[in-house]
Amino acid sequence: MRRTSKSLLVMWTFLLLGVVGWCDRLVAEEQCGVCHPESRVAFGESRHAQEGVSCTDCHRGDGTTLEVEAAHRQGFRSLTDRQASPAMCAECHSDIERMRPYNLPVDQYAVYQISQHGQAVAAGDVTAAICTDCHGIHDIRRVSNPASSAYSRNIPSTCARCHADPSLMEPHGLTASVVADYESGIHGRSLLEERNLAAPNCTTCHGVHGATPPGIGDVDKICGACHDQTRQAFLEGPHREAMLAAGLPECASCHSNHAIERFHFEDIDGLCGECHGAESEQATLGTKIHTLVHSTAERIEEAASLVQRAERAALRIEDYEARLEEARTYLTEALPLVHAVTVEPVEQVTRRAHAIADEVQHEIHGELDRTEEHLGLALFWFYVLMTLVILVLFKRRLRAAREAS
Repeated sequence: MRRTSKSLLVMWTFLLLGVVGWCDRLVAEEQCGVCHPESRVAFGESRHAQEGVSCTDCHRGDGTTLEVEAAHRQGFRSLTDRQASPAMCAECHSDIERMRPYNLPVDQYAVYQISQHGQAVAAGDVTAAICTDCHGIHDIRRVSNPASSAYSRNIPSTCARCHADPSLMEPHGLTASVVADYESGIHGRSLLEERNLAAPNCTTCHGVHGATPPGIGDVDKICGACHDQTRQAFLEGPHREAMLAAGLPECASCHSNHAIERFHFEDIDGLCGECHGAESEQATLGTKIHTLVHSTAERIEEAASLVQRAERAALRIEDYEARLEEARTYLTEALPLVHAVTVEPVEQVTRRAHAIADEVQHEIHGELDRTEEHLGLALFWFYVLMTLVILVLFKRRLRAAREAS
């Protein structure tokens, strides 16, 4: 009994100490919130609050008192020191023991320090972005939370807080239209209007904590992270080396950097002549490539129209539709291959697509001809039968008229 009582006493002691510690933390939060109610409310919804982080964990000071001077002693830290704030966040976020349970990287402060933002802050530019500008101060949420300023669809508006402000951008020789340009481009429309979370946002191309614009020679690597087949074709062609020698950003020279638009097949014709001249060999090459793609696209559309005609004739069209989808896939592959600026790879895939469209048309014409032939025979025999019926009825009527007379 004595051993059992002793064990219970030890257990209750540890439990009491835990409750006291929890109450101390709760008191610290509540005491700070008396003078800072807005911060308390914002913090209460944050990821930090969910994980038991308290005000004093970041700010230090004494959270157990309502006396202003006493609360702000004991090494109190204010977030108004923008140069010191990133290092303060790093005290936890660079600690592998603290971050391991959350599977979070611990190198982000080091990455931030070599970014353009981090270097500017270190040089004394207090207008450059720090952690709280992007993640929030007290209301920090998971990046997977749609309410987070770091959520994928919210990244453009978060970056716009600084990069759409001319007063912040002009002193650095930067334009304040980049976010508006992005929103007008195909990437921005896909992310913001179509709600496609796989679409690139600002951090996809510029990096997250190590945000830095890609330099010439790296642009195709950035774009190639998503557009791998296009990049491989581009590397095999003559443009990359020529652009590097001329100091031109690879993909951005044709597609723009932020207001990116998709090139369609019809855009190929004449595109080469814009740089090389309308009468150049390169312009002629561009016309050949355009002709291959355009004629194949027309052939596929002709076959698709014929499939619709076959459907109206009550023919089974599932196989034809599947084969035309294969042809369209080949045609889609042609556009990335255009970046190699040679006829051969484009001709290979368009030839396959063209052949499929021709086969479909040939087979449907055969089926329609047989259907029309059968229909013609059916109409012929129907005409013969109706003629016989009419003759029989006419003969009966004559016979009836004779008997009546």
